[in-house]
Order: sequence, then C-alpha cells, then structure tokens
Amino acid sequence: MQLSKNQKYICKVIVFIIIVIIVLFFSYKYNTNSDTNNSTKIEKFENSDNNNSVDNDKSTPKIAFLFLTYNNLKRPDIWNKFFGIDDNNNNSNKSKYSNKYTIYNHAKESDKVTDILLKDRHIPEHIETCWGCFGTVEANILMMKEALKDPLNKKFILVSDSCIPILSFDKFYNEVMKDDKSRINIHNFNDLINRYDNIVDPDFLKDEFTIHNAQGLTFNRYHSTLLVNSLLKYKNKWINVLNVDEHYFGNTLRILDSKFNYTICIDKPAFDIWAKNILDNSKIDYNIDIISDSYINIKKLSNKAVDEIRDKKFLLVRKIDKDTDIDYKYILQN
Repeated sequence: MQLSKNQKYICKVIVFIIIVIIVLFFSYKYNTNSDTNNSTKIEKFENSDNNNSVDNDKSTPKIAFLFLTYNNLKRPDIWNKFFGIDDNNNNSNKSKYSNKYTIYNHAKESDKVTDILLKDRHIPEHIETCWGCFGTVEANILMMKEALKDPLNKKFILVSDSCIPILSFDKFYNEVMKDDKSRINIHNFNDLINRYDNIVDPDFLKDEFTIHNAQGLTFNRYHSTLLVNSLLKYKNKWINVLNVDEHYFGNTLRILDSKFNYTICIDKPAFDIWAKNILDNSKIDYNIDIISDSYINIKKLSNKAVDEIRDKKFLLVRKIDKDTDIDYKYILQN
C-alpha cells in the first residue's frame, strides 16, 4: 500500500515528535540524576562540617592553634617541647607532629615576635587590639578565617601568650579530636549581667546572657565557619561590651546554631584562678602571686597541682609567667 504525500508528511512529523520526546526524556533523567548527586554531595559536605567528622578525609586531621599574643609567648620553651621542636633548631616545621597541627598568630606587636613557633605564622590581616575590647574577638575570628583555608584543620583552639599545655601532644591531640564537639566553658554564675545592656539590639533575653573563658575555647569547622561568616553582622552589636571575649562566642553560637546547647558545654579547656574563686580552689596545691584584684598569676605549679587540674579535665593552664616554676618534663610526659 502506497502512502499519499500527506500521509508521508504526517508520519515524518510523528517520528520527529517521538524522537524529540525521547531526547527530552533522557535529558531530563540525566539532569535529575545529576542534581540529585550534587545535592547529596552538598548535604554530605554540610553534614560533615556540622559534625566535624575526622573521617571525612583520608589525610590526618589537624588542630589549628590560634595564638593571640602581645608579641612573644611567655613560655616558648614549653610550647616547643610540646610540639616536639628543638629549642636550638630555627625550623619550627621539624616536628614529628607537624602533620597534626597548624599554627596561626595575631600579635599586637608583630615586628617584635622572635619565637620560632610564631615568627612566620602571623596572619595577613592585622587589626588593632586592646584588653577587653572587640579587637580581641575579631583577631581570633580572622585567624579562624585563615585557618579554614586548610581543609585538614578540623578543630580550632584559641590560645593566649600566657597559656601552656599540661598534657603531652599525643594526649592533647587525642582528647581534642575524640569527638565532634566544640568546647566552651560556660560559667554557671554571671555577676556581670549588666554588660548585656551594652549590646545593641540583642537577639536574646537578658537572663540568657552568659560568661565563658576567653581562652582555650575549641571550635569545630562548622562553628568556626558560622563565626567567620557572621562577623560583619554582629560586630556592631557587641562593639561596646566590656571584656566581650568572655561573652561573644557562646552567646553568638547559641543564636547561629539552634543545636548549640550552651547549658551542657561544661568541658573546661583552660584552667585559671580568679580572686573571687580562690576559696573554691584552695585545695589545689599551688603558690600564687596576685597581680590585680580580679585575676591571679600563677607563680609556681607543682606536679600535684598539675594532677588535680588534669583530673578536672583541663587541657591548658592560663596566667603562666615567664618565671613560673614548672616541671615541664612532668607536664609533657606521655
């Protein structure tokens, strides 16, 4: 049977339509699968960052030490031994632990830094800092920003020039990396509630205002990213708060992360002694030298005191001076 010209034309149109439908179908299916795969990748990345999983990369995850200093460290000898660096060696990268940590520094007087750990670690962005002002918060966040560029940095710990570790590097590393959590030592008391009044248009109630340690705080990648990305939004709100570094991180993370439960962040990264707490800590075997009416500089730290501080799960001790009497071999033993 021979088809007419009209019938042939209709057949060609039908075939063309069928071909177009087939092409569109497979194109849609491919794009859908591609979008699904991309969505899965994004979700995994977000979940990985949110949980700070140390297994999301086959390489060794690292701790980023963020040193906020005036210039040099009070006890570079202890830090060098902690990182496994010879005091007589001018190369701070020669350490058996070098694949497990990175160091970043923001020094008020960067031109005076001579410590081998810090002298080549000053971040590119530099701002003016002062005691108790927002500059200390911003400088720490700028170090986080720089440290986040290294995808292997999984934990970010704030350290001052008067801090020292009281564990060997291996024990310190294992303790910090044992879980996905950020560590912020929220105090159960807050007699500084009036500082809340200096927050511009606060995003939380006054009775929710908290105080925490200014040093030793440890953040995972997710919380570090939140703090970096939100700096411009919250800076002007907190600019006039006194000793803002004792309030900003914990209160801000509670706003940014609905899953951040500040009421259970009871890990205590950094140990220090304050005059108002001296009676509570009177059983600890240390000799002290009061240098102001608010905080205490530790003059001598006995081995017994180190044991008791470790038992309370502290990783660092603050307010150590260059002349503090410490048995570094004991505190860094494996």
